[in-house]
Amino acid sequence: SLEPRDIRPDSTLTVVATLRNPGVEDTGPLRFRLQRGSVLTTRSELDGTDADPPPTGAAFAPPSALDGGLAPGQATRVTYRAPAADLAMSRLGVYPLAFVVQSADGDTVGRVQTLLPHFPPTIDTAGTRVALLWPLLDRPHRLTGGRDDTTEPGQPRQPPVFLDDSLYRSVAAGGRLDRLLSVAERVSGSVRLTLVIDPETIEELDRMTAGYRVAVSAARTLPGQGGPAAAAWLARLKKIAGQHLLVAVPYGDPDLVALERGGNAALARVEQPDIDATARVLGVTPTTKVAWPPDGLLTDKALDDVVSAGAGVVLLDRTALPDGPSPDGSATPSAASPLPALGGQAIALVPDATLQRLLAGGAQRRSAPRLAEQRLLAELAMVTAERPSDSRTLVLAPPRRWDPPAAYARALVTDLGELPWLSSVTALDAAGTTAPVDRGALVYPASAQRTEISAALVQQIGAVEELVADFRGALGNADANAELSPYGDALRRAGSTAWRGNQRAGLAYVQRLRRQISVLRARVTMTAPITGVYTLASTDSPLVLTLQNDLEVPVKVRIRLDTPPGFATGDVGIIEIPAGQKRSVRVPASVQRTGTFLVRGQLTTPGQGVLGQEITLSVRSRAYGGLALGITGLAFAVLVGAVIVRLVRRLRGPGPAAPVAGTPADRSRV
Repeated sequence: SLEPRDIRPDSTLTVVATLRNPGVEDTGPLRFRLQRGSVLTTRSELDGTDADPPPTGAAFAPPSALDGGLAPGQATRVTYRAPAADLAMSRLGVYPLAFVVQSADGDTVGRVQTLLPHFPPTIDTAGTRVALLWPLLDRPHRLTGGRDDTTEPGQPRQPPVFLDDSLYRSVAAGGRLDRLLSVAERVSGSVRLTLVIDPETIEELDRMTAGYRVAVSAARTLPGQGGPAAAAWLARLKKIAGQHLLVAVPYGDPDLVALERGGNAALARVEQPDIDATARVLGVTPTTKVAWPPDGLLTDKALDDVVSAGAGVVLLDRTALPDGPSPDGSATPSAASPLPALGGQAIALVPDATLQRLLAGGAQRRSAPRLAEQRLLAELAMVTAERPSDSRTLVLAPPRRWDPPAAYARALVTDLGELPWLSSVTALDAAGTTAPVDRGALVYPASAQRTEISAALVQQIGAVEELVADFRGALGNADANAELSPYGDALRRAGSTAWRGNQRAGLAYVQRLRRQISVLRARVTMTAPITGVYTLASTDSPLVLTLQNDLEVPVKVRIRLDTPPGFATGDVGIIEIPAGQKRSVRVPASVQRTGTFLVRGQLTTPGQGVLGQEITLSVRSRAYGGLALGITGLAFAVLVGAVIVRLVRRLRGPGPAAPVAGTPADRSRV
């Protein structure tokens, strides 16, 4: 560690370090001390130190000794103190600083280098205002969130089913969301964070408090164990929510541009019932006046949607407004920029690219969080030192599902409350009290589409949405709301930015959702007779079909029959099947000949969407059709006519005998 962070002429620098000997021989006596390099006065100089650490031979503090040295594999903690005056820092800027360990012969055997801001007491600073976003976002953990897929019809509803129990682990002691909230709980009164929450995550945690189950296979669930942890985490957030700015993203944290491009923009909108539900849980109504699109990028169309929904402040990446002041200019500009949209004038808050890189990178340096914090502080100090009397406003926006070391996160918010050249503001305050800097027109970089949720995933979402909408037309309004509302929320979860980093998991999620709505639709079907054969006794005998509804609500259906030539059926219109019952329907039919007909039958929604499986019916007809009867009648008439002719002839008797031809001799033989 290195203290203090704010150096005064009378300050004492304190370093606490662990010295370790990884070698196979004793080190012998060791000396260690602080030493500094020449002052850096520009951000470009500071940026160069990341790849090429500058020399630190400009000034040296008195050394301390470890006379016994270190044996092979031995480690020991040392504390080193030196007056700041020994390093002779007098100029405004950032000084390279190194903690150096040397052997008895003067060879350097260990070295840690950092950067130390210095503001001389003769310099008055207006200070830099920093709006720090603190994302408490997670990913979806439920499918429909309602009854278990395996619940049989007629059984009581079960607790919500979660696909996994990782949310419990995140809010439990030591979990990611627990650590982030712990830091927010410990900030000083002068620090106001911009807490970013997802109504979907708050809803999940609230559901957990009343009991839930976790799927361990397609057909088996176990009781979830995270109810108490979820309740405790929500109570802690509720306690501090009023001290900070609470911002809600749309339900599920949707991928705005990808959904808008795929024709599913409605899934990305802010819905007031979600905000109201979150307010009931937390006791504070979150604002939707601040929008934070994924990666800070929006198309013009998506921007219009966001502003029309009520957002007046939009967090944007620097690449979204690339025509701002040059980064190699004399001073870093404030974050605020004008952002015109069709729905009105908004303000963009644009984080500085270097600060963003350092903020995100600090979370990766888990072995040296103090050094990561010090590097970020040095950058903030250099921004302040560019124009000490000119207060500017900056924004720090961590990754959405940030997982920093606890020490790094704590130090960051502590610095905002304790360092005299930094102060904390919320995102709304930053936008409302900062003179905007023109950064040009909104741009959506061509490369941004590659990071969106995939077009295949968006297409699958649209297909499931069509299945749900079609089935809604088969139910009454109240029943449709009860049975299908969970699917609307699940579709919004399917479009979450959480799937950006795991496209395969996103596709698996929406495919599972499609299977579930398909299973629901398959519970309404048409059944064939046991023998599979129907027999019609007359030309207009009806075809009697059995319809079955295994759902707990009535369903309206239509019957679609594909018939061969010589067999025709009539339309019976829309039929309602009572909940959990069967219903027989007499379908008008007509045949033109005897024989066996193969008829394909399919139950559909009123909108012609398929329900259940198609069945094939074998229909036998023993009746004669009109043509056959006509031919038979004609033949019968011909037969009757022939018989009458014969009878008439017979009744008339034989006529006079005809003369016998031949000679008299012949006639005498006759």
